[in-house]
Amino acid sequence: ISLAHNPETQIAAYLLSNHQQEDDDGSKTLLERARDHMKQSLTSAFVGYEIAVKEGMIDGYGVDSNGLSLPESHDMHFGWRDVLECAVDAYLEVHGKDDNAIIGRSSLKVIRLPGNVLEMRGVEIANEICSFFGTCHNNNSDGGEGVCSTSEEGLPSFTENQNDVDVQQKQKLRKMRNVLPKSVEVYVTRPLTAYPYGGTGWGPNSSPGLAENSGAPPLFLQQQGSNNVSSSDSDGKNIDATHPIRFLDYQIETGSVPGQEPALIWSNEHYHQYGHRPAAYQPILNAVLSHFDAEAILEASRDRELTMEERETLDGCKLLQGMLHDLDASLDTMKSFAAYEEYLMNVAVPLIYGSFEELDEESAGMIQLFFRVHGMAVRMVVARWTRDLLLAGWKRVEPSGGDGDDAVKTKDKHQEKEIAKVWKDLGFGDFAGGYDIAEDVTLQEFALKQMLKDDAVQGLVIGCSRPEHVLEAMRTADSSDLDEEQKDC
Repeated sequence: ISLAHNPETQIAAYLLSNHQQEDDDGSKTLLERARDHMKQSLTSAFVGYEIAVKEGMIDGYGVDSNGLSLPESHDMHFGWRDVLECAVDAYLEVHGKDDNAIIGRSSLKVIRLPGNVLEMRGVEIANEICSFFGTCHNNNSDGGEGVCSTSEEGLPSFTENQNDVDVQQKQKLRKMRNVLPKSVEVYVTRPLTAYPYGGTGWGPNSSPGLAENSGAPPLFLQQQGSNNVSSSDSDGKNIDATHPIRFLDYQIETGSVPGQEPALIWSNEHYHQYGHRPAAYQPILNAVLSHFDAEAILEASRDRELTMEERETLDGCKLLQGMLHDLDASLDTMKSFAAYEEYLMNVAVPLIYGSFEELDEESAGMIQLFFRVHGMAVRMVVARWTRDLLLAGWKRVEPSGGDGDDAVKTKDKHQEKEIAKVWKDLGFGDFAGGYDIAEDVTLQEFALKQMLKDDAVQGLVIGCSRPEHVLEAMRTADSSDLDEEQKDC
């Protein structure tokens, strides 16, 4: 099966190439013409696919589009009915337009679109498609299951404007139901990654992942003239189009035995068993600060004038200590581990090597040790912030002497209000009220199972960078309440 990826980019290309043109005769705006251009391009691609199916080169085709999950008000919005209409037009062009001579159906088989526990519009669209084809099952009020009835949209209505293009499209699709496939499988992409405003380029001008209530970089960099961004009261300002929210818990080292690999534990479990910091974090931070205190040089400066090399080393130690203090102070405001890594590579590491002409082996080892344990601490903070964002005030309180099974769910209304503001600031649509996530369940397991619960979602498309990620996703699917067909998908 071959997929046409992100046809909505044709809209942006058309707008960029024709933005100086005036509207034609007033009947269509520039945006409407851009969408017509996109549909023509997609229909041409589908024609090629239909020919390939006819010649036995492929079994079918589909579309993978971020625009399908964008609201209709967005310029890059791409409607799922447009996909069906393009598929109908392509089939008729390849197989003939004489209604009496039409034999067979369109080879459209798959629609893929983004969706996750924060960007729920993708799941809503999946349900609309499912309802149109009458292929999904929903729970009835009596506890039984029933198949969604085939959509009746497109039936003649005296209350609808017959000149409206949306009405005309629905009527066309109803007339051509015999050409459309009997069903289309809907797959959800990036179920573990949520982009503000659908990842369409919106993003606050900030230092992502490093500051919570200020757009300024850490204090040790402000002297470099980098404090040129505006402040904001939004906690979500540290997440942007290139540094999204990821629903992940991380494996954290709990300690090590000489000669053995360190033991690993998921960050959600570490938080409750050992606290919100790796056990080695504070001792290592103190040891590194002590190593770079330049005490010997300061002692010598009381008796004699320092050499140029000693003064440079002293300045480097002061700068490095300031950096370590600022990284420690900003730790609890981290929200994006990817942004943190990028910041270190582009700013912190060059600053270190620019401050010292050469580091001895011990000093280099101390710095590496700090960033290793600090990175684990950042992972824990980011995972906890993400979990709190999803919980939105939900908490489980165990009564004194309880065994865990007697935990009572409570809602922190103040926190719920604060989280609702973050959801809105990040463009995730209407606040859903949060999720009740068990503390012994990793974020990735919860996010995947939550998507697989919906019958309209036939499968998930997950990016895996390591073999163990594939195995973990398979275990999640196996442990979910799915039928065998969904597990195979």
